Amino acid sequence: MTQLQEGLRPNDLADMVFDSIEIDSFQSKMGEDRDVCVVSFKARERGPAKDMMEFIEKGYAFVLDADVSSGEDKHGLYHIFIELKRTPALYDQINELIDGVKRLTAINEWKFKYHKGNRYQSLDEQALKSAVPGTPDAYDMMVETIRVESIKRFFSKTFKNELIIEGNKITVIKPFGSRFTFNLVEFGQADDLQVKITETVKIDTKSMAEVMWLTKVLGDFNITKYGDQFVLEDGKKSMIIKMEEQ
Repeated sequence: MTQLQEGLRPNDLADMVFDSIEIDSFQSKMGEDRDVCVVSFKARERGPAKDMMEFIEKGYAFVLDADVSSGEDKHGLYHIFIELKRTPALYDQINELIDGVKRLTAINEWKFKYHKGNRYQSLDEQALKSAVPGTPDAYDMMVETIRVESIKRFFSKTFKNELIIEGNKITVIKPFGSRFTFNLVEFGQADDLQVKITETVKIDTKSMAEVMWLTKVLGDFNITKYGDQFVLEDGKKSMIIKMEEQ
């Protein structure tokens, strides 16, 4: 496609931009994610992506920043990143952006997916307000809810009556009321956590006894002790924990 040299006209980007957007899937470069919302579009080629980015950057005063990915993603597509301040006006601003892009692309029906989810849904005001936090405090609550649910899924195989999560303190309540409390140091992808471990593996008698006891209490995890911390692995997920002083 020949690069446009003049201002964009209706339908100039027809068949070059996809009919779906992602919201909060990418990190902001303008500020904290709790304060800035990133809306991303996808284009087939860099030229149309750059044209669309410039159209949005020049045409909407509420846009904090607009940028295009430096290269193709794994599907050979380019991303257009639009950063907006996270306020209750966010929903109207996203709709205003979509209205403008509709004229360029001839796409009238749009979809969106939020954060790390895989499910796209029809883009309308009610769906946006249900899925996208419009204030920093609402974003913090959403992130904490996702974190707690992820931790609960991680311990789904643990034989327990209850799992209590208070910040980074986790308590496993076993049948008959026995409790085990530990501190969560880090939680995430196994490969990411492995590179952060600087201590050496401990395989002395005391450490191995602790590992065996943890396996009995927490269940079928691959558990290794490094220094005074323990790494629990379950597939692609890992958690670094530290026992509370008794």
